[in-house]
Order: sequence, then structure tokens, then C-alpha cells
Amino acid sequence: MTTPKLNYDQIAPQYNQRYPASQTWERGQALLELAQQVNAKTLLEVGSGTGFWLNLLDQTGAALYGLDYSMGMIQQAKNQPAPLHLTRGTGTHLPLRSATFDLVYCVDAIHHFGDHHVFIAEAYRLLKPGGALAIIGHDPHQGSSNWYIYDYFDTVYDTDLRRYPSGQAVLKWMEQEGFRQIADKTVEHIQNVHIGDAVLKDPFLKHSATSQLALLKEEEYQTGLNRIMEALERQKEADERIIFRSDIHVKMFLGYKP
Repeated sequence: MTTPKLNYDQIAPQYNQRYPASQTWERGQALLELAQQVNAKTLLEVGSGTGFWLNLLDQTGAALYGLDYSMGMIQQAKNQPAPLHLTRGTGTHLPLRSATFDLVYCVDAIHHFGDHHVFIAEAYRLLKPGGALAIIGHDPHQGSSNWYIYDYFDTVYDTDLRRYPSGQAVLKWMEQEGFRQIADKTVEHIQNVHIGDAVLKDPFLKHSATSQLALLKEEEYQTGLNRIMEALERQKEADERIIFRSDIHVKMFLGYKP
């Protein structure tokens, strides 16, 4: 079955709604610590989107490079306060010089890159000796995450299984490309609980907030939303409390170029 593609140009203006100011982003702290560990002077985010994570890393003093396929996302990233060097390209063909970067990373993006192994090979090429590759995101193959979106919206989980590489595969490809000190660890454990109709205020429930929902046709999205509304109605009739959980382990898959 063909994995659907998402037009990020269409959702770029609303995309930053997924980053509410009230949310603490431990994955951002993990990136900061890694950039400091490798003493990054130049770093590259592949799938840089609106530049949210690059802007966070401006405090490292490194030269900040971002690559994204969506011109809409690149235009949004130009609005970030940090000075960003932005390029259009794909995760499987990085149009940049070899041995240029101390840190190459992606956040919640590798599932958009098509051939995941080729991306890892390209990242190895771009890194200086001693540089690090960090791939951050959740692994739906692992089964340790519990996200109510998977329960109420048809096809979303199965689509994620097709789009995302397993963590084991990522580590294997890193080893094959020559990375050393390969490891994975949980860098953020998202635990959000929405009780009753408070779920309707969840920014991640909006149609354009995540690729999982944005990939759905309008009628498919409305069907899932109607299921949530029906569950809320049953809760009121039974005078019970319904809980919508987001319990997601965000992993960092890490390797160093010798």
C-alpha cells in the first residue's frame, strides 16, 4: 500500500500551534546538551519546518542550517529571531558539502524522508569526524506509547507503522554506515491527560496540527472527531468520567562519526 504524502505548504501558517508556550520540551534540552557535548560550531536540522528547534539552539552560538522540502515551511522559518541558513531539499539528497557539520539532527521528521537508510548515509557524509547524528521521534513499532488519536481515528496507527522506521532498523543502519557509540534513549516522556470535553482544547487534535491527522481527508477526520463527541455524550448520559491519554515515549537515536 502506498504511503500518503502531506503538502506542508498548506498547513505551514498554522503549524506552530503544535508548540504551545505552556509545554515543556525535554527533547529540546537533549538537543542543547548534545550540541554542547560535541562543541557544535555548525549544525543542520533536516526537516527543519518552521525553525522552532533551530531557534532554540541559537543559544549555543553555532551557525544554524535548516533544510526542508516545503517552501511554505521555509517562509515561516524566516520569521524566527535566530539567523538561519535555509535550503530547500529532501532528506535523501542533502545538497550540502561533505564534512561540514558537527551535529546533524531531525525531530519528528524521519518518517517523511522516504528512504530512511539513505538519509542516514547522507548525514554521515555531511558530518565532520567526531560529529553526531541524532534522530528524535517516537517509535510506533515499539508499542510503549498510548495515544488516544490512534483509538479514535481510523488508519492513523497503520499509516504510522508504514511511515516510521523501527528503532532497531535505525540503529542497524547507523552501524552499517560506520557510526560508533550508537545508542538510543528516551529523551521525553509526554504524559497528557484530558478529562472529558477538555480534550477538545488539545492543540494536537486540530486537523492541521500533526501529520497523522493532516493526512486524513476531511470526512475521515470528521468521522474520528464524531467518535470523540459520541464518547463524550455517552459519558454525560452515564454520569461517568472519560479520560483521553497521550502517553508517548520520545526517543533519541544517536551515533557518532569516528
